[in-house]
Amino acid sequence: MHRYIVLCSIFVIYYGLCAYALSAFDIGSLATAIVLFGFPAYALAHFSAAPTSVIISVATFGTGLALLLEGVAHAYGIWYFVGVEELRLFGIIPLEVIVVSVIQTLFLTLLYELIFDDGEYSEAPARHRYAAFLVFVFSILVLLAIHAYVLKFMFWSNSYLWIVGILLGASFATLATLRALSFAFWDKLVLFSVVSFVPLFVSLTVSVANTHKVFAHTNEYFMTFTLYGTVVPIEELLLILAFPVFIVTFYELYLDDAHITE
Repeated sequence: MHRYIVLCSIFVIYYGLCAYALSAFDIGSLATAIVLFGFPAYALAHFSAAPTSVIISVATFGTGLALLLEGVAHAYGIWYFVGVEELRLFGIIPLEVIVVSVIQTLFLTLLYELIFDDGEYSEAPARHRYAAFLVFVFSILVLLAIHAYVLKFMFWSNSYLWIVGILLGASFATLATLRALSFAFWDKLVLFSVVSFVPLFVSLTVSVANTHKVFAHTNEYFMTFTLYGTVVPIEELLLILAFPVFIVTFYELYLDDAHITE
């Protein structure tokens, strides 16, 4: 109990100070991601002795996920990421945001394993499924290329809600293939999603305050609220809750020991 109190105290103090400092000094998006997620991810990987194979597999999975989310977002105008460098993949996705998303994915995975799971990594699945994640990344690249050069005039209405729905739908559909799920896993999943909301919301706050992320397609949002004088869709908060659920589900089933039915 004392261990979790100490960890929670460090967690809250660290992100509280980071939110203030990053906003006050107008720090760039990549540096912000390193401070909010990179340093904690390094500490978590060090203390949990995370194997290299797991790190590489999670980073590859995060790359594909980043390409998918950011590709859809920028193609349909859900949000725009304003990076320091204007290097863009297919003229759509800033390369900087891919790195940012990968760092976030690594942090969330390591946080889940060390704090909410048993802290034990399974190297064999990580090595075996690395190729599958590469295929996932390649497939997303092909889809983005088709949209950028063939279907560039196609528009998908209410696409933000569709993104959130697809993430949650894919997660629950995958979990539904299991005959029985332990209550302990559901508890971990819900608690992890709530705890993850804190750093992800801090990241959103800094991104809006420092104009890293711009929400421009206001007529396509289900509902909005104002943050630092900027209109933010309510779907962004739903995405912040859905994103960790999706990551944990696929990590636990395909990269970890998958002890979720015990």
